[in-house]
Amino acid sequence: MKGCAEWKMLNRRSFIAKTGLGVGAMALADPVLHTVASTYGETKGGTGDLLVLCQLNGGFDVLSFLAPYKNSVYRSKRPVLALTAEDLTPLPDNGDHGINNLFPVFNQLYSEGQVAIVQQVGYPDANGSHFESQEIYEFGVRNLTGTNGVGAKWYERLRKTYFDEPFGVLDTRSVGDPQRYGYPDRTYRQAAQDAFGRLSAGRETTNPKRQAIHDAFNRINVRGAQIREKTEGFESSGELTGEFFRAAQLASAGLGTQVIKLSYGGFDTHGSQDQAMLDLFPKLNDHFAQFVQDMKNMGMWERTCVCFYSEFGRRNEENGSPGTDHGHGGHMILVGPRVNGGLHGQTVSTGDLNEPSLPFYVDFRAVFASCIQDWLGFDAKPVFEVGGETYDTNIGSSLFS
Repeated sequence: MKGCAEWKMLNRRSFIAKTGLGVGAMALADPVLHTVASTYGETKGGTGDLLVLCQLNGGFDVLSFLAPYKNSVYRSKRPVLALTAEDLTPLPDNGDHGINNLFPVFNQLYSEGQVAIVQQVGYPDANGSHFESQEIYEFGVRNLTGTNGVGAKWYERLRKTYFDEPFGVLDTRSVGDPQRYGYPDRTYRQAAQDAFGRLSAGRETTNPKRQAIHDAFNRINVRGAQIREKTEGFESSGELTGEFFRAAQLASAGLGTQVIKLSYGGFDTHGSQDQAMLDLFPKLNDHFAQFVQDMKNMGMWERTCVCFYSEFGRRNEENGSPGTDHGHGGHMILVGPRVNGGLHGQTVSTGDLNEPSLPFYVDFRAVFASCIQDWLGFDAKPVFEVGGETYDTNIGSSLFS
């Protein structure tokens, strides 16, 4: 993400979230560490299925994933970056669009009816900032300054509302491995861990700040140790060890987890986008393909849905680098054996391509809400109708069969 200076800034809220010091009222304060379930998916409510959230950080260029390759406006706006018929596989149900051949697993699963692409998703009054847009997707509210005390990410609100278990939601970036908590370097990390230990051991947690420190130490060290113990026997189908490997590893633990969050970065392709795709797209494809095989080997794929999303799309017209700048509408992609495969939302038209960037027709919260209601079996209203906010719940078609 070298092309955007914003990535050089330290985001205080992100740092606090990673270190666990921002838990506050949502702190994990369970008194006894315990295994929630002896078998995968045993829960107090809902379907017991697994939702995997894969955030593509930087602004994923959906027109390089699903291309309207026959459209003359698309080709004219992207003289270098436009995909040709040789670069993609036409959709079996819409031959005017095709998925990039750098994503063979998505092409295969789409042909099997296991990929649902919700087109032109976003939110009102688009925000072009990476950090703020990511937080809008993470916290599930459009107005970050007027949330009336909404201090937790939407999937944590989901957990606290319906399955208040310590392992109900797991983030691959912040569980099980003390070396990955956003600390700037090893010396600082060790000092922070030692401080957490001293403040936690043998002290009364009589105030919110000390309680937050105690909870962070518990989550990082104690619960992390249990997760490592539960996953040490995991054997993957391949040798790749990215975030999807970690997601499969966590799914294997049998801790009653209903949501796993992971992310892949690098999609802020302001320059040399055609070259960047040759690395980014196969990496994401191969890591995901291994995850699918891992879940099949464990007998979990039938109960898994993976949701891919990004904080915004990119501009329709390439810049001179050649790359693409921050846009608005993008696509959200749901993958799993029980999704209602095919195209959903508003298919990209010539009018859409004539805009500076794709508009949005579907609110991102409507897609997440469908995952909550139709996949996990919970009412999404307490999760997203918070802080006085409302949103358009209409997608136009069912995302799950």
